Amino acid sequence: MSQLIRFLLVTVLGVILDLAIAFALHAYAGLPLWLAAASGFAIAAGANYVIHQTWSFRSGPLSMKRAALYAGVALVTLAVRVGIVALLERALPAAWPLAILVAGAGGSFCVNFVLSKWVVFAPGEERA
Repeated sequence: MSQLIRFLLVTVLGVILDLAIAFALHAYAGLPLWLAAASGFAIAAGANYVIHQTWSFRSGPLSMKRAALYAGVALVTLAVRVGIVALLERALPAAWPLAILVAGAGGSFCVNFVLSKWVVFAPGEERA
């Protein structure tokens, strides 16, 4: 199975967790949609890092260096996600929160894969 397929599978599970948390925080806890999106993303990102390190990219044991790089990538990805959500929330009716969250997740997936593959889990980088 290729890295992209493994990354996609982990990310899909992460997005499901992410969106479920975000939607619940918005619908049931009354958090603003942008804050709910950021919260769901942060929780899922932590789980995704561990699985990407050990399975998606098979980069050996967990690494503090890679964890720090992944945190940086997560911040960039989060900025993309929240930006998309904020823009679409202004442009679309309030009846579309799940569609807005999904669009934000799609845009951030692309950024996350490219940065994860070529920055965090780059071939030939140290494994510790």
